[in-house]
Amino acid sequence: MAKHKNSSTPFLRFLFLLYAALLLWLLFDRSVDWTEGIPYRQQIKNNVNLIPFHTIKQYWKIVRLRQYNDVRFFHGVINLAGNIILFIPIGYFLPRLWVKMRKFFPFLFTCTLSICLVELLQLLTLLGSMDIDDLILNLAGMILGYLAYTIPKR
Repeated sequence: MAKHKNSSTPFLRFLFLLYAALLLWLLFDRSVDWTEGIPYRQQIKNNVNLIPFHTIKQYWKIVRLRQYNDVRFFHGVINLAGNIILFIPIGYFLPRLWVKMRKFFPFLFTCTLSICLVELLQLLTLLGSMDIDDLILNLAGMILGYLAYTIPKR
């Protein structure tokens, strides 16, 4: 008996590649945040947060104030919601396109590793910071996408 090939797979792969390109552009298309006179090593040190929920708590305090005309409010909303929403498609696409990603732990490992690599690249290139809270929020988004794929199957 011949295996049934899903005719939507090439289109889904195209959408995934388009999404991945957009995501990489959003994550890396900015000018280097080089501060004149501060050694590279010190800048690296200044752009690392390894304390879980530290940044999330700071943004949440700002968002809770509901000062809608304050730029910090929008920055907080964009950071918190954006770091979740932006990664939901990965959680949906991975198990849909690759059978091995349908099992939760390989999916979780792959997602965690990919986020860590992105965070490290952003740090080393000074195109962002390395924040454990980004890992937490990005993984939350990916898991929501994974659930969106797996729950209807049950």
